[in-house]
Amino acid sequence: MITLQPTDDYRLIAELNEEVQELHARLFPQVFKPYDEASAEHALKKMINSLNCYAFVAFQDGTPIGYMVLLIKEQPENAFMFARESLYIDQIGVLSAYQKTGVGSLLMEQAERLAKELDLTRVELDHWTANTVAAAYFRNRGYTLYREQLSKQIN
Repeated sequence: MITLQPTDDYRLIAELNEEVQELHARLFPQVFKPYDEASAEHALKKMINSLNCYAFVAFQDGTPIGYMVLLIKEQPENAFMFARESLYIDQIGVLSAYQKTGVGSLLMEQAERLAKELDLTRVELDHWTANTVAAAYFRNRGYTLYREQLSKQIN
Protein backbone atom coordinates (compact mmCIF):
# COMPACT_ATOMS: atom_id res chain seq x y z
CA MET A 1 0.00 0.00 0.00
CA ILE A 2 1.28 3.46 -0.93
CA THR A 3 0.85 6.27 1.60
CA LEU A 4 1.82 9.95 1.62
CA GLN A 5 3.17 11.74 4.65
CA PRO A 6 3.90 15.44 5.13
CA THR A 7 7.51 15.82 6.23
CA ASP A 8 10.25 18.21 7.21
CA ASP A 9 12.90 15.47 6.90
CA TYR A 10 15.23 17.26 4.51
CA ARG A 11 17.78 14.43 4.73
CA LEU A 12 15.27 11.90 3.43
CA ILE A 13 14.19 14.22 0.63
CA ALA A 14 17.83 14.84 -0.29
CA GLU A 15 18.34 11.09 -0.53
CA LEU A 16 15.26 10.69 -2.72
CA ASN A 17 16.41 13.63 -4.87
CA GLU A 18 19.55 11.84 -6.04
CA GLU A 19 17.95 10.15 -9.08
CA VAL A 20 16.29 13.38 -10.22
CA GLN A 21 19.47 15.42 -9.78
CA GLU A 22 21.55 12.87 -11.68
CA LEU A 23 19.00 12.82 -14.51
CA HIS A 24 19.14 16.59 -14.78
CA ALA A 25 22.95 16.54 -14.67
CA ARG A 26 22.99 14.01 -17.55
CA LEU A 27 20.51 15.99 -19.64
CA PHE A 28 22.05 19.42 -18.99
CA PRO A 29 25.60 19.02 -17.63
CA GLN A 30 26.34 22.68 -18.33
CA VAL A 31 23.52 23.71 -15.97
CA PHE A 32 23.08 21.01 -13.32
CA LYS A 33 25.73 19.83 -10.92
CA PRO A 34 26.14 16.13 -10.13
CA TYR A 35 24.32 15.05 -6.97
CA ASP A 36 26.09 16.03 -3.76
CA GLU A 37 24.38 14.82 -0.62
CA ALA A 38 25.70 17.52 1.73
CA SER A 39 24.80 20.34 -0.66
CA ALA A 40 21.35 18.88 -1.31
CA GLU A 41 20.69 18.52 2.42
CA HIS A 42 21.79 22.10 3.11
CA ALA A 43 19.60 23.55 0.33
CA LEU A 44 16.58 21.43 1.23
CA LYS A 45 16.88 22.22 4.95
CA LYS A 46 16.72 25.93 4.16
CA MET A 47 13.85 25.48 1.70
CA ILE A 48 11.72 23.17 3.86
CA ASN A 49 12.11 25.34 6.94
CA SER A 50 10.66 28.36 5.14
CA LEU A 51 7.09 29.42 5.85
CA ASN A 52 5.71 28.89 2.37
CA CYS A 53 7.02 25.37 1.80
CA TYR A 54 5.31 21.99 2.03
CA ALA A 55 6.95 18.61 1.50
CA PHE A 56 5.55 15.10 1.18
CA VAL A 57 7.12 11.67 0.97
CA ALA A 58 5.47 8.62 -0.57
CA PHE A 59 6.01 5.29 1.16
CA GLN A 60 5.29 1.75 0.08
CA ASP A 61 5.14 -0.59 3.06
CA GLY A 62 7.37 1.79 5.04
CA THR A 63 9.94 2.27 2.25
CA PRO A 64 10.32 5.84 0.92
CA ILE A 65 9.78 5.78 -2.85
CA GLY A 66 8.98 9.35 -3.92
CA TYR A 67 8.73 12.93 -2.80
CA MET A 68 7.42 16.38 -3.64
CA VAL A 69 8.40 19.88 -2.50
CA LEU A 70 5.84 22.65 -3.01
CA LEU A 71 6.12 26.39 -2.56
CA ILE A 72 3.49 29.08 -2.33
CA LYS A 73 4.49 31.45 -5.10
CA GLU A 74 3.40 35.05 -4.57
CA GLN A 75 3.66 37.58 -7.35
CA PRO A 76 2.78 41.10 -6.20
CA GLU A 77 0.74 43.44 -8.32
CA ASN A 78 2.70 45.85 -10.42
CA ALA A 79 1.96 48.37 -13.15
CA PHE A 80 1.52 45.60 -15.73
CA MET A 81 0.05 42.60 -13.90
CA PHE A 82 -2.42 41.81 -11.15
CA ALA A 83 -1.21 40.10 -7.99
CA ARG A 84 -1.16 36.30 -8.28
CA GLU A 85 -0.66 33.37 -5.96
CA SER A 86 -0.16 29.76 -6.88
CA LEU A 87 1.12 26.52 -5.49
CA TYR A 88 4.35 25.71 -7.28
CA ILE A 89 5.68 22.17 -7.55
CA ASP A 90 9.36 22.91 -7.13
CA GLN A 91 10.46 19.28 -7.04
CA ILE A 92 8.82 15.95 -7.62
CA GLY A 93 10.42 12.57 -8.02
CA VAL A 94 9.59 8.90 -7.91
CA LEU A 95 12.37 6.34 -7.68
CA SER A 96 12.73 4.59 -11.04
CA ALA A 97 11.86 1.18 -9.59
CA TYR A 98 8.44 2.55 -8.53
CA GLN A 99 7.51 4.60 -11.59
CA LYS A 100 4.26 3.72 -13.35
CA THR A 101 2.75 2.41 -10.11
CA GLY A 102 0.53 5.42 -9.34
CA VAL A 103 2.94 7.14 -6.94
CA GLY A 104 3.28 10.22 -9.14
CA SER A 105 -0.49 10.47 -9.44
CA LEU A 106 -0.87 10.37 -5.66
CA LEU A 107 1.71 13.13 -5.28
CA MET A 108 0.06 15.29 -7.96
CA GLU A 109 -3.37 14.75 -6.38
CA GLN A 110 -1.91 15.83 -3.03
CA ALA A 111 -0.64 19.05 -4.62
CA GLU A 112 -4.11 19.79 -5.97
CA ARG A 113 -5.74 19.01 -2.59
CA LEU A 114 -3.28 21.29 -0.82
CA ALA A 115 -3.97 24.10 -3.29
CA LYS A 116 -7.70 23.81 -2.52
CA GLU A 117 -7.02 23.78 1.24
CA LEU A 118 -4.95 26.95 0.85
CA ASP A 119 -7.63 28.59 -1.35
CA LEU A 120 -5.25 28.71 -4.29
CA THR A 121 -6.77 28.23 -7.73
CA ARG A 122 -3.62 27.40 -9.66
CA VAL A 123 -0.92 24.73 -9.41
CA GLU A 124 2.20 25.47 -11.45
CA LEU A 125 5.30 23.49 -12.32
CA ASP A 126 8.02 23.47 -14.91
CA HIS A 127 10.26 20.86 -16.46
CA TRP A 128 13.27 20.86 -18.72
CA THR A 129 12.34 20.44 -22.38
CA ALA A 130 14.70 17.50 -22.91
CA ASN A 131 12.90 15.59 -20.15
CA THR A 132 10.26 14.27 -22.54
CA VAL A 133 9.04 11.64 -20.08
CA ALA A 134 8.15 14.35 -17.54
CA ALA A 135 6.57 16.50 -20.27
CA ALA A 136 4.28 13.69 -21.39
CA TYR A 137 3.41 12.75 -17.81
CA PHE A 138 2.41 16.30 -16.81
CA ARG A 139 0.38 16.86 -19.98
CA ASN A 140 -1.45 13.58 -19.39
CA ARG A 141 -2.33 14.90 -15.92
CA GLY A 142 -4.03 17.95 -17.48
CA TYR A 143 -1.20 20.48 -17.17
CA THR A 144 -0.90 22.77 -20.16
CA LEU A 145 1.83 24.99 -21.45
CA TYR A 146 1.10 28.61 -20.58
CA ARG A 147 4.49 30.28 -20.88
CA GLU A 148 7.66 29.37 -22.70
CA GLN A 149 11.20 30.31 -21.78
CA LEU A 150 13.74 30.45 -24.59
CA SER A 151 17.50 30.75 -24.61
CA LYS A 152 20.35 31.23 -27.03
CA GLN A 153 23.85 30.04 -26.30
CA ILE A 154 26.41 32.78 -26.99
CA ASN A 155 29.98 31.63 -27.53
